[in-house]
Order: sequence, then C-alpha cells, then structure tokens
Amino acid sequence: MQALLTVEELATYLHKSVASIRSDSTRNPQSLPPICRLPGTKRLLWRIEDVQAWIGQHVRCEAPAPAMQRPDLSPAPRRGRPTKAQQLAKQRASAAAAPSPARRA
Repeated sequence: MQALLTVEELATYLHKSVASIRSDSTRNPQSLPPICRLPGTKRLLWRIEDVQAWIGQHVRCEAPAPAMQRPDLSPAPRRGRPTKAQQLAKQRASAAAAPSPARRA
C-alpha cells in the first residue's frame, strides 16, 4: 500500500500554502507532482513516491560559481550621475586643493 498525501500534507512537504496548492492544481498543474484521483472522488491526493520522484527531477545540484575576484579588491565605481552629496564633496575638495589667489593690498 502506498502512502497518500493530502493537500495540507503536500503544502507542508513543499513549503507552500494550502491555497497555492489548490490554485495550482487547476490553473498550473505542471507546477505540482502528478495528482492521484481516486474513482468517484474529487479529493486531491498525491502518492509519496510520485512527490519524491517529482522533487528529484526538479532539484539541481550545482556547485556554486567561483566569485569573480578583483586583484585590487577596491569597490567597483558606481555608474550613473553622482549624488548631490558626492558633487558637493568633490567641489569642496577641489576648492581646498586649489591655491588661493593673492589678495591685493
């Protein structure tokens, strides 16, 4: 005898809400494991073996991609227009670095 899962049990098993399981069963059945309908009933049931096989087909075991490493480890420059604060800081820095004109007496 094969174990059958109810909507509530499948929702717990797949970490989904009961409402999304019910909705997907009519609107998007390919997003769920194959439904096991008993003759003469409208109850939604799933065989545990089918659920486990379905999960096995949809799980990808990929090795994490190596992170791109920059040799200088400095943050990448931001793209786009500088913020107002950045513009003011740049103006202040350039004003402080510029030699002050000699005053006439």
